[in-house]
Amino acid sequence: MLSITRLATRRAPVKTGNRFRSLSTPWTPTRLVNTPSRQLLAQGFSSTTAANNDLPLKTLRDILVLSKDVKGGDPATGTEKKPTTAADFLTLMSQIILVGSTGLLLYCAVFPNQMSNLLENYKEQLTQRRHDRILEFMTSERPYLSGNVDRVSKGNEGNEGVSEVDSATQSLMFHNQIYHTDVADDIKKILLQPPVLRYGIITGPTGSGKSRLIRTLVKEETHYAVLSMGLISGVKSLVDALSEEIGYDFDDWTERMLQGYLFNGSTVSFPTQLDKLAFLLDEFEEACWSLKFNPKSSTNANTTTTTTKRPVLVLDDIDLLDTSDKDTRQAVRMLFNCANKWAREDTALVVFTTGNASLMDETGEIAKIVRPEVLELAKVYNVGCLAPESADRFLRDRIGSHGRFQNVASVLDAGDLERKKVQWVVGTKMFDLIKVCDELVKKDTTVDQVLHSQLSEAIADVRRAFDDVGNVVGERQLRTLCLWMDSIAQIPVSEAASKGHLFEEARRKGFGDAMKFLLGRDIVSSNGLFSSDLIRNAYCKYRSIPIAYTPSAEAKKPRGWFF
Repeated sequence: MLSITRLATRRAPVKTGNRFRSLSTPWTPTRLVNTPSRQLLAQGFSSTTAANNDLPLKTLRDILVLSKDVKGGDPATGTEKKPTTAADFLTLMSQIILVGSTGLLLYCAVFPNQMSNLLENYKEQLTQRRHDRILEFMTSERPYLSGNVDRVSKGNEGNEGVSEVDSATQSLMFHNQIYHTDVADDIKKILLQPPVLRYGIITGPTGSGKSRLIRTLVKEETHYAVLSMGLISGVKSLVDALSEEIGYDFDDWTERMLQGYLFNGSTVSFPTQLDKLAFLLDEFEEACWSLKFNPKSSTNANTTTTTTKRPVLVLDDIDLLDTSDKDTRQAVRMLFNCANKWAREDTALVVFTTGNASLMDETGEIAKIVRPEVLELAKVYNVGCLAPESADRFLRDRIGSHGRFQNVASVLDAGDLERKKVQWVVGTKMFDLIKVCDELVKKDTTVDQVLHSQLSEAIADVRRAFDDVGNVVGERQLRTLCLWMDSIAQIPVSEAASKGHLFEEARRKGFGDAMKFLLGRDIVSSNGLFSSDLIRNAYCKYRSIPIAYTPSAEAKKPRGWFF
């Protein structure tokens, strides 16, 4: 019998063609290393292992990850495994991800309809969550819109911790009182009542109380947002401010990432700010549609009710936007088109506030930007001066809320005369009344002293404006203009509605350029009359025309004045 050594040194013949050739290299048996991993694989995959012999859970990692050799292999001999490293853990996680991804792809291939339904439901949940967040934000209490600056004070005689509202500290601009009663009733009965058929435009001279009126009215609505254009410098700031007012968050990166990659293949991006504004307006429209057809918002869950109030979006002072920029003009046109569309579809109500001049054909920037057919569908309200009764109530409310005058009887004849003096000099324009009231509250001065100061400032403004007009049109035409303005100075501003449109008459007389200049200086309004009775009286003093009452700076303070 040959030994193992001799068998190992024998050359194995190899057949080449019809001949045999011996290998030049001797064959040696391979040594099998009996490692724990090989023992584990042999136990798990050997055909001799019983079929019902389940593997222990603790060996799962060793099966998935072929770990390195260990020093021993037999626990009885005291051998220990090497500790698990980060590489082993990452390998395990990659294998699990690979198996899960493969299973998901197989599930999508076998059940495509079920997977499509799952993704569609998830997309609807994301969309509904955004819409609910917008509507919830528009119903929340926002102190900067309500305008209350109430001062909280401690109670007296053991009532510490009980807050008391000091009415003297309430902001006048956002006080809950309504003084333009006729316009307010028309807005509440027609514009704010569903179904929405037309969007609104509130016009009026500067300081007439447009913003205060609409802010007071929309606070009674369920869903509302108010955006002031006074600090908007461009489309980017418009998008940022509008998104904050309606509660839409562009910085929610989780939602943008999930929606972008799962449904669009990439994150949501906007080539221009106008595209971003269009996307924001579309999101607001979808949220309004969700509210309109939400069964929870209607009295009858089986039908879509028309009695549910629609969200109200107020765009205050739209004429303050810089329309010299092309993108800003496009943004303004987009806002008016959306307002018109939402009104026709009874989706949402948009209310713009602007000055009278912005809607004029020749001088109005809004009229030049927005299409005429869109402006014709708007419900236009003109907020002018207060009625004498409303102005008197305004003065009572404002001065009466201050603690300095609470103990003065309100029925004294002297008080009635003082309030009449205010209306004779400054008129009934709300902003002019506010300035007089603020001076009376802050300073220990008489009514005549405050009126004299206000009238002197107005006379200086009128003098500078007409001097500049003379430099533009010439002295000769200025004299002719002043003769025509002398007749207009006899008409109180409160009677503007009965006098028609005098601006067209001034244009026919050849005063078009001069009136445009005075309109830009806020000396006249878009109807051709003076912008306020204070300016009218200042012009009369400038032209030495007698007025109803001339205040004196040296007048003594009467007892019980203003009441």
